[in-house]
Formats: sequence, structure tokens, C-alpha cells
Amino acid sequence: MYKAIPILIAMLSAGLGYANPFLHLPAAVLGFPMALGYIAFSTHSPKKAMKRGWIAGTLAALICMYWVAYPVGVYGGLSWALAIPCPVLISMAVGVYYGLYTYIITYAARVLPPFILCLFSALLWATMETAQGIFFTGFPWMTLSAAFASRPEWIQGAAFIGAYGLSGLLVSVATSILVWKISNAAKVWSIVVIAVVLVFGGARTAPEDFTALKSTGTASIGIVQGNIDQAKKWDSKYRKATLDKYIKLSEQLTDKADLIIWPETAMPFYIQDPSIMRARLFNFATRTNTAVLTGAPGYILHGPKSFSLYNRAFLIKPETITLDWYDKSHLVPFGEYVPLKDYLPLDKLVQGAGDFIPGDDPSPLESGNLAIGMLICYEGVFPELAQERVEKGANLLINISNDAWYGNTSAPLQHLALVSLRAVEQGRYLIRGTNTGISGCIDPLGQVHDTTGLFVDAAVLTNPQLISGETFFHANYKAVTFGPVILTIMLSGWIFLMTRKNSKLKI
Repeated sequence: MYKAIPILIAMLSAGLGYANPFLHLPAAVLGFPMALGYIAFSTHSPKKAMKRGWIAGTLAALICMYWVAYPVGVYGGLSWALAIPCPVLISMAVGVYYGLYTYIITYAARVLPPFILCLFSALLWATMETAQGIFFTGFPWMTLSAAFASRPEWIQGAAFIGAYGLSGLLVSVATSILVWKISNAAKVWSIVVIAVVLVFGGARTAPEDFTALKSTGTASIGIVQGNIDQAKKWDSKYRKATLDKYIKLSEQLTDKADLIIWPETAMPFYIQDPSIMRARLFNFATRTNTAVLTGAPGYILHGPKSFSLYNRAFLIKPETITLDWYDKSHLVPFGEYVPLKDYLPLDKLVQGAGDFIPGDDPSPLESGNLAIGMLICYEGVFPELAQERVEKGANLLINISNDAWYGNTSAPLQHLALVSLRAVEQGRYLIRGTNTGISGCIDPLGQVHDTTGLFVDAAVLTNPQLISGETFFHANYKAVTFGPVILTIMLSGWIFLMTRKNSKLKI
């Protein structure tokens, strides 16, 4: 029975630590890596430790990502008997990473001094989160540092070592607590890390202290949250009402805003096609002399019956009749496309305009003094995508999304937390515009302003600064991101060689 206790602790710690609408205690998330570490330290067989770590990781992932069943069951046309296994299967896959972490730590604990073990756990965890963002199209949803996004003083380290590096640093504290009784160095390390994180974070989040970041001006951005019922969104009978609603809400902001943002696929029609709907949209921008950034499906024709479909963000500027756009580059498998479609007898799990293909141009959209780095929906959880947009010259990041898929679950809060880390990493204001919330403005310190509620109509004005300059993380992205990976591989190889000499270690 006692063997189940760390598994339960891992599950409860993740449930309380990651953002949720019930009771969010960020520091509780440290109980998750502590539970995995305890499994590793108390289990003599690495294979048994990996199995228990996988179970713990699976249950922790499931309690965080139960909401995956909601879009599949409500909008995917599948029965709940088929929808409920979806988050279970995803959690089982994510749990593999935590099983491998536990497996390697089991070996490391046999050959490394306690303090070095704390440092190694940091490198290994950061490497694991990096891998989560890369393999199998990437799914870095359980980035540990995101649990602290609601406490900006805790996440300032992301501007220097990135979200994954910050996760690793926090995990080293969790490991230090486990070896507290046998290592004075570990005691000192954990106290110093927590003190530095809080003191540095508190100083950096002082009003207007953006460190070395420079403002090149300000902008007035209107965020419109249409709160459109997802079940009616693609019904042709509601297209006119949808456009009417967005225009009516936007009218409240047009005399103040330089740009108005509508969410991902806010317009459920093809803006490229001549139509009355398109004319009304363009007339609104011209009449109010206000640029509009809106999501809508887009396409490229290859022939009379051949075309490519894109999840697109259109920029409509009143001074020109041409359209600028950005095509989403990182698509959601089984949500926006079906991987290996020719071989798998599956269709998309949620319905919309159709199967999208990825775009390949991360260049900013430009309007006046705005150089807009676009992140559509899920793209906001990937550090490398925000990095790429700022490299291309973005002085502002904009994330448009449609979290209506997830209902009143933990997903919108978790999504906001993950996106907040991109603002800190890149030292840019990030504007988030969603269909049903949460919308708002995230400053370069991760502080969220001008927010909206969930499932309400809203039109808010926010005034971000346009930032130039680079954070340490941005300037040293490759070294900060892949340095821990290289060190982890080298140290893991040495650890496995050393443990082969230990005949007492059961396999």
C-alpha cells in the first residue's frame, strides 16, 4: 500500500499545482518531481522504478489534461465512451517521459553525490521538457514552471534560462528536499535558489523595471472577445450574426485603437472570396480608419479542383485593399489535420473548416509602427516559435486562439499560463485574443493586464509598449536550450557506465 502513496502525491500535486478553476496552489507542483524522486530512491530495480514513475506521470498528466475529452465528446461527434479514453491515451504517452526520468534518476542516485544529484536532476528535467516539445509533433503542456505563471516573481528566471531551464532549477530544489538530511550542500542550494528566485523576481517585477529592454513607443490595441457558441460557429445561418457581433463590439473601441484583434477563425468564411461579408468587413476598417487582425480559414489554389487550406490570421488595413496574412505553422494533430492520413483510418476528432496544412513564413505582419509576431492558438506553448518571430523583428507578440473547444475546464487557464512564459522569455508584450476567454495583455514580466472573463462578450483596450532589444534567453537561445541536453546525454552515459560495475543494482 505504501508504494501507492508517492503515486497519489504526484497526482494530487500536479492537480493542485497546475492552473485549474478550483484550487490553485503553485508551489504544490514541486510535490510531483519529489514523488518521482522518492520512487527512484526507494526502488532498487530501475525497471520497476520506471513503471511506477510512468504510472505516477500518467495519473498526473490525466488530472491536468482531463479536458481533452471535452472537445472530442461535445464537438467531435464521438460518444463519450470513445471520447473519455482520448485523454487517458495522451496521458499514458506523456507519462513515458516521467517514467524515463525516474529510470535515469534511479541509476544516478547510486553513483552521484547528493548535491551533484540535485544538479543532474535539473539538467535531466530540462532535457525531458525540451524533448516533450520536440518529439511526436511536440506537446509541452506540462511545463513545470508554467504552474507558477500566476506569480510573476517566480518566473523571471525564464528571461535568462527559459521556461524549461527554470523548470529544471525548481526540480533541483525538490530533489534537494529529498536529500536534505544527508547533504548540507543540498540544504544550502535549495535555500539559495528559492531566495534568489524570489528576491530577484521581486526586484525585476518592480514597476516599469524591464531591465535592459527598450521601448520604441506604445500602441493602442483593442481586443474583442465574441463569445460565439462553438456549436453554431460553422453553421452558415449564423455567419452574418457572427460578423455583426464582432463589428458591434469593435465599434466601442474604434476611436481609440490603432489595431483591433478578433480571435482565431473568428470569421467563418473565406475572406479572400468576393462577397457581401467581405465587403462589410473591409468597409468597417475603412469607415473607422482602424486596422483589423482576424482569424479565418484561407487557401491557395493550385488548379480548378486543387487547393491548400490554412488556419490563417488576416491583417486588414484601411489604407490598402490588399490583404496581409500569416499561416499557422504548428498544427494540432487530429484537431487541424490527421497525421499519416493515407495510412490511418481516422478523421479529425473535431470539426471545422477542413484539414489544414502548415505555413512556413514567421515574418511579422506590419501595420504602422507595429511589427506583429503571430502565434495562433497552440503555437503559444512552443518557445522556439516565439523565438523565431522575435528573430524576424517582431516588437509585439499576438496570440489569437479559440479556447471555446474546452468549455469551462482547466485548459484556458493552463493555456494562458504557458503563453505568459513566452512574454518573459522574449521580453515582449504579448496580446492574447480569444473567442471565449481568457483574453488580455501580458507584459514582458508575465503580469497579465486588461483581462476578460470566461464565456462573456468583451471589448477591452490595452496599451502595450513596443519593445526592442533582446533578453539573455533570446540572445543565447541555442546554448540555453541545448546545453542542458548535451550535458544530460554525456552525464547519463557516464552514469550508466559506472552502474555496470555495481553488481548490487537489480535490473
